[in-house]
Amino acid sequence: MHDAMPYIALLIVVLTGIGIVKKLQVNILLLFAGIALNVLAILGGNMDLLPKGTHSTGFIGFDLFALLAALSKHQVATTGFIILVSGGFAAYMDQIGATDKLVSVCLKPLRKLRNPYLIMGAVFILGHFLGFVVTSAAGMAMLLAVSVYPLLIGLGVSGVAAAAVIGSVLVVSYAPSSAIAVLAANTAGIDPMSYLIQYQLPVAIPAVITMAVLHVLVQSYLDKKDTAAGILVKTDPKMIEAKTSKAENLPWYYALLPIVPLILLFIFNKMVYKTIVLDVAVAMFIGWVIGILVDLLHRRSLNACFEDGFAMFKGMGHMMQSVVGLIFVAALFAAGLKNAGLVALLIDAAKSVGFGITGTGLVMSGVIGLVTVLTGSGVASFTGLVPIAPSLAAGLGGDPIPLVLMMQISSEFLRPLSPVAGVIIIVAGFANVSPLTVIRRTWLPCCAGMAVALGASVLFF
Repeated sequence: MHDAMPYIALLIVVLTGIGIVKKLQVNILLLFAGIALNVLAILGGNMDLLPKGTHSTGFIGFDLFALLAALSKHQVATTGFIILVSGGFAAYMDQIGATDKLVSVCLKPLRKLRNPYLIMGAVFILGHFLGFVVTSAAGMAMLLAVSVYPLLIGLGVSGVAAAAVIGSVLVVSYAPSSAIAVLAANTAGIDPMSYLIQYQLPVAIPAVITMAVLHVLVQSYLDKKDTAAGILVKTDPKMIEAKTSKAENLPWYYALLPIVPLILLFIFNKMVYKTIVLDVAVAMFIGWVIGILVDLLHRRSLNACFEDGFAMFKGMGHMMQSVVGLIFVAALFAAGLKNAGLVALLIDAAKSVGFGITGTGLVMSGVIGLVTVLTGSGVASFTGLVPIAPSLAAGLGGDPIPLVLMMQISSEFLRPLSPVAGVIIIVAGFANVSPLTVIRRTWLPCCAGMAVALGASVLFF
């Protein structure tokens, strides 16, 4: 039984992957997959399931749930708390219109460019700057669809070209504002700002530039080709009404509010201002209070400003439901993989074929990328597998950071290649085309961007 454990565990992982593809509720799926893996470990004779410092209940069956509780407590105190606060801050900025104001301010310089396809490439790059404060790909798509989309088609870019660019904007989730990037950083054992500056940006910059150039070339070429073939779907600009929004009635300085935490973190960190160091949660709380005070000075309505300020807690509740709960059960799943011996099997297999950290990272990236394309979301596969990265890296005698980085890259760069991804469905609806028509225009820039990002991670780290 002991020798067969890792292979039975592998079968459970495969069945879990099938469940994800079948769109079973991911949190509950990972919960029962984690329980199954740990039961398998118990049947194989492994009675030491609990982390160090956690006391046994006295009954191994109850210890399964003591394991879940211990892992959840750890996640709430570390990664989970940062994710909660970041999600709450983002919700508050959206509530008062500061995020929309930031987008509208950033768009003004783009109107000075004359070539519509160059403007489209600039929009793609702009989207990645906005990615520091807008962490949802679907949310980014909605923001750009109501603001940039009418501008692009008004300048002569086709609706499907604009949709392809908008749908593939957020292929990198940046720390410290992104829940996934924060999870990646903490799993790798590095603080989020160091992960951003030392690892994410060196990989993201060449990849984003590559994608921007390819979008300009691919979209202009396909627009000409489809126009000549008579198959280009024309988009009626009137279908998107760029009405006067809440953001247009706000003063310009509201655009600065979403980036207050980022400014603080760039200044007060170990690499810049060593005597005063802020963590992500502290910076977010400071930004939240500053936002309430600024909003109060502008609107002069105590009741309204306090009501909007409560959006912070609503956002934290949403993050508990959507992300942090998933991390709880993903940690149980990862613990089961380790307890059942599958991690050790992967390490031995990697050593036997001479993969090392790089080869193992590429294989794990391939698995996550495949699930991402099939399901439209890399969150489940990434959160389910990334917790084993430190164990894999330790077994291979390497640093877990490049391994985690490569896994994150594939979970995000391949999302715009999925016809069931929410962001692709959104932009396809705006362009009045099928999701596959949009993917025809996203696959080359996204695949090239991922290749550059993975290559840079191998070269630099």
